[in-house]
Amino acid sequence: MSASGSLKSALPSLSRRKAFAVVTLLFASACGGSSTAGPGATLSPRSTPTTTGTDVNGTLQSGNFTRTYVLHLPPESSRLKPTPIVIAFHGLPMTAGEMSRITHLSKVADAHGFAVLFPQGYQKSWAVPGGSTPAQQAGIDDVAFVRTLLEAVGKLYGLDPARVVATGISNGGILTEFLGCSLSERLLGIVPVAGLMRRDTAAGCKPARPISVLGIHGVDDPIASYAGVPGADGFLSFTDTLAFWARVNGCSSAPVSSPLAGTTVTALTYGGCASGTEVIGYAVKGGGHAWPGGEPIGSAEEMGETSRQFDASELIWSFLDRHRGAAQL
Repeated sequence: MSASGSLKSALPSLSRRKAFAVVTLLFASACGGSSTAGPGATLSPRSTPTTTGTDVNGTLQSGNFTRTYVLHLPPESSRLKPTPIVIAFHGLPMTAGEMSRITHLSKVADAHGFAVLFPQGYQKSWAVPGGSTPAQQAGIDDVAFVRTLLEAVGKLYGLDPARVVATGISNGGILTEFLGCSLSERLLGIVPVAGLMRRDTAAGCKPARPISVLGIHGVDDPIASYAGVPGADGFLSFTDTLAFWARVNGCSSAPVSSPLAGTTVTALTYGGCASGTEVIGYAVKGGGHAWPGGEPIGSAEEMGETSRQFDASELIWSFLDRHRGAAQL
């Protein structure tokens, strides 16, 4: 779900009845099993072998809160060395386990050899300045949590915290935009899906270095409007979000628009970006509040259509693969 602050403001085009239905549809059981894994701690994880890779349920302390995550490790036979990381943030109200299932990023990771981190948000939400999610109201520092998490799993599992792409859907996508501003020194790029940039985030956004951006958004998204949400506490439109990142990265002033062959998807590509970065947007005509190529996060009536014209998870791998050689070691 989108986290524009409250559920009511996140769903401006839906009735209260529909908003309640959306919440009902997205609630599901949390992932099970955990183990203690703080920075410098000895980890005795509960690992769940799959037919290919392995899932590890972990726990660490961040601030005054105990936080959990699911880490998917690819099989040794396909694992890249050094092993890059995709960190994937769920929507609101969702779980790390649901994010894994909806995106099938673990299956893509097994095929290509990267690791996937699925962090769990506080009360199924993420904190972004200006919002009013449970995490924001509780004073959660999710930037600190992500920084600590990357350092911890890097040491414990031999992963490369210098080769990281952050992605997320809805509230998780909005957090991903914020991380691009506040954690750019640790990220190769961000891939927000159905998650636009908050206007107040844009106002204070000062990345430490240029960062690549691949945005994915349904043109007919009924939850996070492609046209943005007006007002000081609203969101930039999808095209304005891309233009913002293009300015930050010193790219060309206007994108090249081109159709994705055999689809209703339009690629918006900015050229000439600094330091080998890129800014690209996939505008999915007919697409709703969804992860293209993944499982729907709700009914088509409430969330719109889930595009099958491309696989967002495979696209993220291609994005990571293009940029993993640029890590600053």
